[in-house]
Amino acid sequence: LKEAWKVTVGEGHSSPVTSEGRIYVLARQGEDEVVLCLEAQTGKQLWRTSYPAAYTMNPAATGHGKGPKSTPVVSAGKLFTFGINGVLSCFDAKSGKLNWRKEFSKQYPNTSPLYGTAMSPIVANGLCIVHVGGHDKGALTAFDIEMGAVKWANAEDGPAYSSPVLTTLAGEPQLVTYTQSNVVGISAATGKLLWKMANKVPYDVNSVSPVVYKDLVIFSIYERGIGAIRLSKSGDRLVPQEVWRNTAYESYMNTPVLAGNRLAGFS
Repeated sequence: LKEAWKVTVGEGHSSPVTSEGRIYVLARQGEDEVVLCLEAQTGKQLWRTSYPAAYTMNPAATGHGKGPKSTPVVSAGKLFTFGINGVLSCFDAKSGKLNWRKEFSKQYPNTSPLYGTAMSPIVANGLCIVHVGGHDKGALTAFDIEMGAVKWANAEDGPAYSSPVLTTLAGEPQLVTYTQSNVVGISAATGKLLWKMANKVPYDVNSVSPVVYKDLVIFSIYERGIGAIRLSKSGDRLVPQEVWRNTAYESYMNTPVLAGNRLAGFS
């Protein structure tokens, strides 16, 4: 493999994303969070924007660095970023112009969970959905992608570090996600809680995203292995029922991937 180009972008755990021949990167440079747009073929910087993002790290996570952990998403000509402090921004993907920005310090005592915001936004049906707030208090919230208006919010729990997946289970389109203390299914249209399964773990490290395989939701629980549930209907309620669990393995901070009918990942 011959290196074609190299660009220094800053620090962080956020992954770069590509769209229409461009690479988008969210990183930290000094005390600013920086959003970069690079030409994929050459690494040439097409635009750059930044905003102040002072951040005090939890002592247990100083080794992580202050860099952002949430990966951006590109959709409908827009770029959505979610900074380590829980600042949500929507940019024009072509020009870098800021369309709108939300920060939540007036709504919540903490705007990120204990070790910094890590969930990545999900965009569907004209909505950008993120889990705002912080430890012990937050809300999975859907924002209109054009103007940033709140369309629905579900305040069941504080945020975790994993990202939601959009799927249809038991006939219900839903977002399946970890929260601080639960695994939940939330109506993608209304934000209504469809089902909940307690998942309180030491240090509140719900970091692995759920994996949907056919009608199963596969999840990893810290110190309790990997398991799968299936939803059944009981009247107008959805009830999660455990199908299997393997306590010999677990994912800690990485999400396994499906390869046919096998699950591949690190334990």
